[in-house]
Amino acid sequence: MILQENNLWMVFTAVCLVSLVGLLEYEGVINMIGDSESNAEPLDDTPVEPLISSADEMHPLGEICLNGHDGIAMHFHPYLTIIIDGDEYSISENTGIDTTTCPEAMHMTHTHTSDGKIHVEGNTAEEVPLEVFFDVWGKHFDETGIFDNRDGSIEMTVNGEVNTDYQNLLLADGQNIVISYTSN
Repeated sequence: MILQENNLWMVFTAVCLVSLVGLLEYEGVINMIGDSESNAEPLDDTPVEPLISSADEMHPLGEICLNGHDGIAMHFHPYLTIIIDGDEYSISENTGIDTTTCPEAMHMTHTHTSDGKIHVEGNTAEEVPLEVFFDVWGKHFDETGIFDNRDGSIEMTVNGEVNTDYQNLLLADGQNIVISYTSN
């Protein structure tokens, strides 16, 4: 009889504890289940601002698609090197080729290899800013930073000379563009 009474108290105690935990979870005092709709206070209620990207809106020249080299009036090659915190960042081969904007075609600015050689081509001769390549690539670049790196310092050189035109730099044949970003 005593054994049955002890088992009854153990069951009663377990039910009470589970009920208490359930009530605390429901009220948002604890979050043991891990649901995202808990009423628990966040540790840091500072709203996180999404990073604005210069690539959010495509430059009009980035929307020009080429289906080959017939009728090309412009074709030249600047070179781009990106260094982030001392490490060189690779630019993917075939960037700007067969995209959703230019399916089975290529954008005015594109790569074929991952060596930083940018092909700038067009049916008409145009002044093409560096922004066009970054927009086609879908990456942020301006005086505020590169990619998601915005809390440090950025420097761009063109043929060894510091240049502050950043995304507005007009591309030219043989340019050696180096973008260096250093985190704080």
